[in-house]
Amino acid sequence: MVVSYDPYSDEVMRDPHPTYARLRAESPVHYLEKYDTWALARFADVYAATLDAECFSARGGTAPGQVLRRDPAPHTFMTMDLPQHRMHRGLISARYGRGAVAKLEPSVRAVARELLAPHAERGELDVYAWANRAAIWIGADLLGLARHDAEQLRVWIDGFFQRERGQAGPRAENFAFAGRVSQRLGEIVAARRARRSAGHDHLSAWIAARVDGRALTDEEIVANLYSMLVVATETVPAAVANTAALLARHPDTRRRVLADPSRIPAAWAESLRVDQPTNLLGRRVIRDRLLGGQRLREGQGVLLLWASATRDEAEFPRADAFDPVRRPPRSLSFGHGIHKCLGENLANLEGQVLLEELLAVAGEYEVRWEQAERMYGEFLCGYRQLPVAFRAGAVR
Repeated sequence: MVVSYDPYSDEVMRDPHPTYARLRAESPVHYLEKYDTWALARFADVYAATLDAECFSARGGTAPGQVLRRDPAPHTFMTMDLPQHRMHRGLISARYGRGAVAKLEPSVRAVARELLAPHAERGELDVYAWANRAAIWIGADLLGLARHDAEQLRVWIDGFFQRERGQAGPRAENFAFAGRVSQRLGEIVAARRARRSAGHDHLSAWIAARVDGRALTDEEIVANLYSMLVVATETVPAAVANTAALLARHPDTRRRVLADPSRIPAAWAESLRVDQPTNLLGRRVIRDRLLGGQRLREGQGVLLLWASATRDEAEFPRADAFDPVRRPPRSLSFGHGIHKCLGENLANLEGQVLLEELLAVAGEYEVRWEQAERMYGEFLCGYRQLPVAFRAGAVR
């Protein structure tokens, strides 16, 4: 029986990994006739596609709906090709270098501790909700948004990503939430311009920027704020919850990590591989390309199945196993090529600091598995709810 794959099917949106395993084994370069789109399931093919900017384009968008349904895409560096991509990304890229990110460690840790303290006194928390709020605060400070604004915006963003069983991408009600986000961000940009106040945040950088001799429009700045707020508050909280869940399921590994916190970065990296929170992103074919024995033609879509590639047995022996001792020579946990995640260094810092603080206060936590809940949708994988209980009172 030929493997069947639809990113919007109920089965796949609940848990894509059984289908991904079949795709890797039986149809690694898989044609989705309904969407005139190819899905790449193996590590080597996804890795190759990320490096081939001559054949695969981010123009038109990289989100699933933008590739499969031709939904409108924001005009940001994430949806640009070279050389525009490099110019627009360069407006803020210095803030994400290793040195610049390292300077953020005290503020990231302060946020983690402030938000953890009331939970520590009670001896219970939802790991995802705590990590999500921390990511919102950290992202707001970088972007130049008030924290209360960012929290409300994130509620509306969650509304955009809400899916019902088998829902094929965003509906009108989802786009209505996106409209609220854009409207509020437009008000914030206009108010900042009117005040003529400058800071060291992204909003200030975009208002002051000149690209090809012109200033960015309010619409372009809103699109940048929107896109960056989404990526800054999505994957890290899911990855922190995923790591906490994996450590709970592997008590020997958790004991080793508790005895030696220097093992946290390896556990974090392995969690990103085995439970990749970014399920998939896409490209558009702009020049015919032969890949895996299949001819991908100009105009067709391409899905890069990150969560499948990072469990490819040909690249990672015992790929389904959580093994923080492994040190793979290559990784796709943050993508690759020109569109590799700009925030990789910050995401690693955030994730590792949040785990350090969680384990220092609640190292022997017990997961309330009956209340745990995985995300449902075509875009993200991971826990959206991970309640834990632990000995109360261990506030740092």
